[in-house]
Amino acid sequence: MKSDIRVCANWETAHDRPVYTLGDSCPDCDGPTANSAPAPFSPEDPYGEYRRRARRRRDSE
Repeated sequence: MKSDIRVCANWETAHDRPVYTLGDSCPDCDGPTANSAPAPFSPEDPYGEYRRRARRRRDSE
């Protein structure tokens, strides 16, 4: 399911805070927007263990 709420893709460099909109372009800077919904989570994710292991390895270095 796709979220209708979108966030300015350039908000970290162009704005002090995230700018949310329903359109395809930012109302403040006229830049592109991206889907603001997080990725879906599945407890049966077959690659989750490998991602967590890689993240732990990366964080310990």
